[in-house]
Amino acid sequence: MNDAFGKKLQQKLHPVYLTLIKMGASKEDAEDITQDTVIQFLQYIDGIDIDFAQAWLYRVAINKYYDSLKKKKSHDQYILAFDMNQLFEFDTPEQLLLRSELQQDIQQVLRQLKPKEAELLIMKYSANFSLKDIALLYHTSDKTIKTQLARAKQKMVKLLEEGRENEG
Repeated sequence: MNDAFGKKLQQKLHPVYLTLIKMGASKEDAEDITQDTVIQFLQYIDGIDIDFAQAWLYRVAINKYYDSLKKKKSHDQYILAFDMNQLFEFDTPEQLLLRSELQQDIQQVLRQLKPKEAELLIMKYSANFSLKDIALLYHTSDKTIKTQLARAKQKMVKLLEEGRENEG
């Protein structure tokens, strides 16, 4: 493998690695999964359309992460980082005081969602993927992703509200 190709591949893999970390993988697991993804990429490079290489890398890495979760049976450690500021706007001082509590609630609710719903929310609001990029990963249209994302967000908000009602 020449140096230019290696550097280009490394540039494409760094965001994949960061996404795995945001999804809850430990640093070591993310490194292992990324390395396994590279090996698989090099094995199948002739059959991968260069225009979809980035999407292919994400899809394989995310699938490998889910496989590792199934092996460890640790879905409760599924999500560690989520940028809640992109989901909700805080308009009042009272809402500002609830940030840390809301962060914990969001992580708990994300664990209650279907894996794909949580994955969509993480990709859009934590990893800042565009609808087009997410659509590439799922081999669908950005309109479909937009609809699925809206439903997942609506379900998440509903679960958060129900959790608040049960507390009060």
